[in-house]
Amino acid sequence: MGLANISPLTVDQLLRALAALGQAHVADPDQRPDGPTEDDRPELLGALLALTETETATLVDPKQDPPLHLHGLQQGWQHTSADRNIHRAVLTNRIHRTAFDIPLLLADVDPDDDEAPEPPGLAGASASAMAAADFVNAQDHCDQGRLEHARIALDSAEGSLAQALITLHLLRLQVRAMGRKE
Repeated sequence: MGLANISPLTVDQLLRALAALGQAHVADPDQRPDGPTEDDRPELLGALLALTETETATLVDPKQDPPLHLHGLQQGWQHTSADRNIHRAVLTNRIHRTAFDIPLLLADVDPDDDEAPEPPGLAGASASAMAAADFVNAQDHCDQGRLEHARIALDSAEGSLAQALITLHLLRLQVRAMGRKE
């Protein structure tokens, strides 16, 4: 996406924000005797993001139609910038994170065990999220006239959708087999 942040949040700002929200971050004194460094920015941003997303999840009830407070959250988010490139970059990044977070945070398997089967529903959800990100990227490339990049993104989306359909079938078989045991 080629975006540049001209005023990135500093480590000190992130630490103050986390502390203000009751999540003080303490660095391992053996590893970081002088406290968190620039290398810790991704982890600190992740902690701040987790607090925000957790708060959002408790505020927005997805069972309501439309979800309560969703409109206000969307308005607040959109008021941070009117730049569609920023919106696209943020949304694509969020979708990618979701695709990687689903198996990492929800699967009850050892992430270091390459032989451990991932539950098909979670694999399908992750693949579907990857497809969504690829669709957004493909449309962006198409809008910018980068047709070869659009084709590559569409191929990736197609592969992810095929994987999602396979895992859908596997989950259906699992449900059917479990139903026979009852």
